[in-house]
Amino acid sequence: MAIKRRFIAGAKCPKCEALDRIVMLSSGDDEWIECIECGYSENRPTQVDEPQIPEVADEIGVIQFKPRQPKS
Repeated sequence: MAIKRRFIAGAKCPKCEALDRIVMLSSGDDEWIECIECGYSENRPTQVDEPQIPEVADEIGVIQFKPRQPKS
């Protein structure tokens, strides 16, 4: 399978702190980042378990906006 490369604008390398030198690579289900300056690489963490839902509901609600109907 081919590896896709995408540069991440404005990203700074955690090791050498070079700006705009981080590329995100993906191949199938694997994703990782690499610094083209120093060679630093880091795998993207995968979510194995489902996210935990807090037992106590917070006061934040979801609002869904609908597009306006044009006036005739």
